[in-house]
Amino acid sequence: MQASALVRAGKVDQAEALLRSALADDPHSATLHGTLGKLLLKEHKYEDSTMELRQAAQEDPESPEYNLMAAAALIGWKRYIMAVDFLRALEPRFGNHPEFHYYLGLAYYYESNMNAAVTQLEEAVRLSPQLERPQFLLANCLLVSGQSARALNIFRSLVKDHPDNAFYWATLGAKVGHVDADGSSEESLNAVRHALALAPTDSYVQFTAATVFTQTGNYSSARPLLEQLEKVAPKRLDVHAVLVQVYARLGERELAQKETQIVDQLQKESAAQQSATPPGDPGSYPQQP
Repeated sequence: MQASALVRAGKVDQAEALLRSALADDPHSATLHGTLGKLLLKEHKYEDSTMELRQAAQEDPESPEYNLMAAAALIGWKRYIMAVDFLRALEPRFGNHPEFHYYLGLAYYYESNMNAAVTQLEEAVRLSPQLERPQFLLANCLLVSGQSARALNIFRSLVKDHPDNAFYWATLGAKVGHVDADGSSEESLNAVRHALALAPTDSYVQFTAATVFTQTGNYSSARPLLEQLEKVAPKRLDVHAVLVQVYARLGERELAQKETQIVDQLQKESAAQQSATPPGDPGSYPQQP
């Protein structure tokens, strides 16, 4: 399809315009609505994506792809209750799909209903043990629920099965040193160092490693990572907040005071921005664990 070629070429707006033009000529095409909905979903245009994907599902009600992606769009739009109700209505048709249980678990996760989320995610993993996202989210839910040992076993399994995935190594490092289980500071440090070796310029890996280094007293190792992040993203409050600790511990009093002032200013800006946000504004899609 020409729209796909445009997307690959980075001409997303042109692809969207082409699809909308095609829909004007064929308004009942499930394929066109679905393709447009998936494009909008990737562009984080969740409300419009929801409309297109639900229309695609209406035109082709037996399609698990259109129905489940419509649920994903609702979750991106932060309409979690609507997503749960929508998915529950789909359960007789698609309850045997692991993705159904993943998205339902994800909706419950964002509603802070951890017990329901765990039930759904466990079913997703049972139906398809090789799927990574349900395992990862299940581990996070188990941590919140106080089942630390089970959660850490999942994180360890993920790095064992995907040894080149820096994100999994960094996350293991972040979790293993701070839960009441059989983790340790040594395991946490080894994990983030492994992540850095795999992806030394990745911002998530850098910040996670810097945080672990700070928490374990390795301030000299944390400093260059945080200073690099500060250059790339000077408005990141969390980076400046950790730098305050690092500079203070390293005896850099003036630098610590400077960072404290930056933190205060960024907090004021954040508070002003929040007060200016209209009630009910869905904002940006929460990052999936």
